[in-house]
Amino acid sequence: MRAVSLGMVGAIACGSSSRVPLYKAGDEHDEGAGLLARASARLSLGDDTPETFGAERPTTTARNEYGGLDYGGDPYGGAMYGGDPYGGANYANWQMPPLNYSAATRQTHYTAVPGLTGAVEGTVTWAGAAPAKITTACGAIENPSLRAGSDKRLRGVVVYIEKISVGRVLPALPRPATIGGVVAKRGCSLVPAAQPVMSLPASVSIHGDATRARVRVTANGGARAYDLQEAGLVEVELKAGITKIDSEDGKLAAAWLVAVDSPYYSVTDDAGRYRIDELAAGTYEITFWQPPIASAGPDGVLTYGAPIVLRRSIKVDVVKPSQLDVALH
Repeated sequence: MRAVSLGMVGAIACGSSSRVPLYKAGDEHDEGAGLLARASARLSLGDDTPETFGAERPTTTARNEYGGLDYGGDPYGGAMYGGDPYGGANYANWQMPPLNYSAATRQTHYTAVPGLTGAVEGTVTWAGAAPAKITTACGAIENPSLRAGSDKRLRGVVVYIEKISVGRVLPALPRPATIGGVVAKRGCSLVPAAQPVMSLPASVSIHGDATRARVRVTANGGARAYDLQEAGLVEVELKAGITKIDSEDGKLAAAWLVAVDSPYYSVTDDAGRYRIDELAAGTYEITFWQPPIASAGPDGVLTYGAPIVLRRSIKVDVVKPSQLDVALH
């Protein structure tokens, strides 16, 4: 079995033993952002690939936060189990829906060069006031969109580079290397709150819990609702750009997917850290994407403002990682 996830995350800086490692997959503190960060910390092609930053891989027998095994050894990204996600072409009479993409694979839109050694890393913090708790049908919960620790460090911020002319070499596979694309209903929230899905084409799998819901997928100005049964699964083709997933009645905290056709992305871990490596020397524009902060009305319907998007330029060389710390507000 060979699962593919690709990306780089500032989870554990190369050669730095003073940094605290990420929480293990399935740890009680890991609600998606850390798990996704861990998965995207290296380019993995099966269980025999070493970890880029020296941390141990999650084992195939370890439970992930959604109650299932890390299929094929990798959390997130529909790892291939029996040739396709969830047991082959079908699973318990569930048929994997056909996607409308005209081609399953495409050539990269940049010049691929092996052995690139440039990197950028840093920490993302929150400069504003702590967001208030929101009242849901599950009671008062921490604001699901913005997760800032006591030290103001933000977890779950999507960091990526969109415009490149020279980049890393992608594996030659029958389908594009990708990560992300898994959302799970947990009580009154859909988690993780934000994640990258790269590269395209891709799809999103929405997993149910003990209570059924009518989930709504909004992208490119259009919305469509689906029945998510108890322990059910909904699979939807993912479009480029931002996709929002919530409930039709607006009472489930939303999940946001950032789909960009890029090999360079990261998710901040529980200490607000990120890292993107295998870069060529040059100047890059780094995008930091924080999902909109949620607020709840008297009827429990959640509303959102605009996402918090920050772009910064950074010069990268091949000698040592470039440092880029930012504060969002």
